[in-house]
Amino acid sequence: MNFKTISVLLAFITAVCAQAPTNQYELKDASNKTCLRADMALSIQVNYTKTNDGSVTFEWELPAHNLTNPGAVTVGGSCEVNGTAQLTLSIPPASTSVSMTFTMEGQDTYLSGVELSYTEDPAIFVNTTTPRHFENHLGGDMFDNNVTVSKTELEVFEAPSGQSYKCNNQGSLALDDIGAMLKLANVQVQAFGFNETFGEVTECAADATTPAPGNTTTPASNATTPASNATTPAVTTMMPTTPVPPTPEPPTQNNYTLTGGDGKVCLMALMALQIEANYTKTDGKTATAKWNVPANPAVSGTCGNNTSTLELKYDGNDSTVMITFTKSGASGLLQDDGKFMASAITLVYTETSARFPDTNNTGTVRTVANTNLTAFEGSVGSSYKCMAEQDVSLTGDVMLIATDVQVQPFGLSDNNFDTAEECPADNEISNIVPIAVGCALAGLVVIVLIAYLIGRRKSHKGYQQV
Repeated sequence: MNFKTISVLLAFITAVCAQAPTNQYELKDASNKTCLRADMALSIQVNYTKTNDGSVTFEWELPAHNLTNPGAVTVGGSCEVNGTAQLTLSIPPASTSVSMTFTMEGQDTYLSGVELSYTEDPAIFVNTTTPRHFENHLGGDMFDNNVTVSKTELEVFEAPSGQSYKCNNQGSLALDDIGAMLKLANVQVQAFGFNETFGEVTECAADATTPAPGNTTTPASNATTPASNATTPAVTTMMPTTPVPPTPEPPTQNNYTLTGGDGKVCLMALMALQIEANYTKTDGKTATAKWNVPANPAVSGTCGNNTSTLELKYDGNDSTVMITFTKSGASGLLQDDGKFMASAITLVYTETSARFPDTNNTGTVRTVANTNLTAFEGSVGSSYKCMAEQDVSLTGDVMLIATDVQVQPFGLSDNNFDTAEECPADNEISNIVPIAVGCALAGLVVIVLIAYLIGRRKSHKGYQQV
């Protein structure tokens, strides 16, 4: 397989992986039998008040979770009791919890209520105006600015009892009047009468096939149009030019350094960063904007024993890249100093007409984050190094692309990187070189040997008797 083929495959995999994951959740009864099953791609969108910027949009999605390989989502709730069942999905970042209440009336079942709860942790909700916090017994920050929104008296996901509701089309469920909503796609759910597998499917109207338009016959006209001797001048039609998002040059590696109160370097990062974001144009179609984090952003952040943050601001402080590094187990009671990783990345950007041509949301400020990452993972006391491209998906529509990375967020010695641990992708590339050289040398030896044998054979023929 050549490099071109590998590149095509990687591009295809990246495009597929950029879509929001369709997860599988199941709830079991006391006898360990599944009583409720829900498959869906779910993301959460809310607005929050940002210092100096007013209300901005923040979106995050639930991490990958399936029946054979459960992820970071905790599944809870209750099986059917007196015509009511509940599914609760919880994830640690921002203390997020989504509870769905299902109701059965007679033979009809439906989703009757949703409650969303989360915490405006400033490590995720960048520059929130309400960062109320206190310290826990381990010295880490805890936040008490909990937000809860709910929607009741719903009648959605309707299906007869014993059947499942299915809807592949994307849709949203508003929870309040100020922007809190659930975004859903690829939904199949059954909360009552589940028997090992989904029951007969009740399909949503949006998935139903639209009938083809009927055949319309235009009657022929008997009118005769007299011939004209006039010459009609040719008309040149100018097709409108569709704005195309600019394509940036490959990003350059920049050096980002934080210094602690003792004057020593406490976090150092070399990296080249690029951002890809899908957006909606005025014609309803989707386009992709791509831009580089510039060479000299405003660098800030914090250094801690278990958590460190690197914050880069550019575009006149209107755009932000915030990377949160944690040690393994730092968010819980277990303190494992063995590994560090980028556990959360938050981006803030504005849909400007220059960067997002023909956008339908000019001036909209976007805040997106993935708070369940294990990117840039290395051993404490060492640095992480990876020259290969790394695509970090934040949501189904936004990706951070990092190349030429070397980072150490904890325990630097003498204000410089410690021994580098290379990523597997770099090792694969470095292994190709000696293999290629070895193959070339082997080929050369074979060619020389063949030439020698041919020459030897000819010299023998010259001494044959006549």
